[in-house]
Amino acid sequence: MTIVYVTTGAWGTGTDTPNSAAQVDGNFYDLDQRVVDLVGDLAEGKMIDNVTYTSNSFTIHFTDATTQVVPLPIASLAFVGTWMNSTPYLSGQLIEADSGIYQVLQDHTTPSSPTAFDPGATQGGNPLYALLIPTRDVNYDAAIFVPGSIQREADELMVQFIANRTMKLPSGNSGAYAYLDVGADATGATDIVLSIEKNRVEIGTVTFTAGELDAAGGAEGSIAVPTEINFAEGDRYAIRVTQSENAEASGLSVTLPFIRTDI
Repeated sequence: MTIVYVTTGAWGTGTDTPNSAAQVDGNFYDLDQRVVDLVGDLAEGKMIDNVTYTSNSFTIHFTDATTQVVPLPIASLAFVGTWMNSTPYLSGQLIEADSGIYQVLQDHTTPSSPTAFDPGATQGGNPLYALLIPTRDVNYDAAIFVPGSIQREADELMVQFIANRTMKLPSGNSGAYAYLDVGADATGATDIVLSIEKNRVEIGTVTFTAGELDAAGGAEGSIAVPTEINFAEGDRYAIRVTQSENAEASGLSVTLPFIRTDI
């Protein structure tokens, strides 16, 4: 059917009379059929219906029953020993350096001697290495705070915790700290002695010497751990009072430098 125009223009010559009802309906019908024909000529779209996968690939299933298999990369890791200068390394290789096992992320050649290994080295703005396994000691410090007065009866438990992994407490006092927010220096003040325990057995001591205060009125303690002590998961570590007879002493802080042994 042909569209009937009233006026004359770019579309052609018009009738110069108002369209009848049948002509108006015919115009709408003509346009409707053209739209129907266009829609019918459109190709049916190809869309993703679902995706399946295996250990080394995934498959895209399309609505037209076709599929596409996409292989997945498989990481190939190889330990090649200690990191060295002037040595080519390939992505995926593992090297030992800086007390750890590192994965090489990009192909590269290391700088000449005496340049040291740099765990943060980059190439093209991207890192060269990623730490996979630390082979050094990993701190697992226990920070303990007891608010208020620490005056207690002898053998009274002050605090107790449970180890949630295997760890050890090194001998000596490196990394171990104790502090009283308010120390004891009143007339007749006595030393404050606390016991560090593992499962109710003393393994070390914390001592605050009477009268030795800092400018703020606090006091630093001395920690002694005679031998290295290993803790299994579930073991208890605690601080128990041996001697604490000074009412003014308060605000106890203790940090014990445990080291994880589960990695």
